[in-house]
Amino acid sequence: MRAPLTTLTETGFSQRGGKAAGVEGCWTPELIAGLDWMRLVELARALATHSGCELAGSRVLADGSVAFGMIEQPKTAHPKRALVKLAAWNEWGATAETVALFAGEVATARQTRGVLIAPGGFSPAALQVAQQHRIEAVDAAGLHAVLMALPPERSDFLFTIATAGDGSRPTCPVCLRKLERVESAGAGKTPSIRVMSEQGLVAEAVVCDLLDVAPGAELTFLYEVRAGAMRIAGHAEGDFVCEGTVTIEPGGTLDGKVAARAIQVREGGELRGQFRILEGTPESFTRGVKRWHWACRSTVQKADCSAVRFDPHGD
Repeated sequence: MRAPLTTLTETGFSQRGGKAAGVEGCWTPELIAGLDWMRLVELARALATHSGCELAGSRVLADGSVAFGMIEQPKTAHPKRALVKLAAWNEWGATAETVALFAGEVATARQTRGVLIAPGGFSPAALQVAQQHRIEAVDAAGLHAVLMALPPERSDFLFTIATAGDGSRPTCPVCLRKLERVESAGAGKTPSIRVMSEQGLVAEAVVCDLLDVAPGAELTFLYEVRAGAMRIAGHAEGDFVCEGTVTIEPGGTLDGKVAARAIQVREGGELRGQFRILEGTPESFTRGVKRWHWACRSTVQKADCSAVRFDPHGD
């Protein structure tokens, strides 16, 4: 995610000196963001413990979000309580609303402060809300920085534990067994037009015939967008691949890396990024796209397992 980590101070997730671990090429922000939610929670708790924090038990919700309490500086005269939460799997990134809701949870729990982990990153508006409520915003890049600041042997050990087996396939938050890939109903059909008028982070892979970013929309796309054609009348940020023409309307802005057959910037529109012309005749990616999701197919399902439906991250 393009939004940088805001703060890493006074927390079990802070960088506390040390040299960068010699695991370059192993730990990466992309690998961290691609981990199962359970692996990420275990990693977060391990980092907090390494920093000397005392931890309470974890509370797992059906959406894959997890919260746990911790006491920072427990051996001092002024220990501090904090509530740590991992964002829900189908969000993974954080919007302003996500942060505001978490701030309410922190206040209700009467914790000293809150730490929100959103591996997919934070939208600019989310970072502003986090600063207003004194919420520490931790994304995959922030976790990567902390891991690289650990002693090499510790970082290597955590890497081995986090990536052992199928570390990226999500776990069912109800029965705690691995989810299965299931083809969605209507697979192979894509919407002809995707009109987007909201604001915030888009934490899903967008594939469509026409992407229409409406006036007033302010969107940050976490994953590469693929479209047959694009019309930008609001603000869009991310990486874009377009089979046809990208049209930036008056008042529209497109920020990021853009690959397209052609681009048309009308007066009052603005392209703020890198643009390259697509060459050759690539196979259309806006037709016949297979759509699928993660679902629980365990033979020992519990009552709520059937309601678990996780979207793929970046696929």
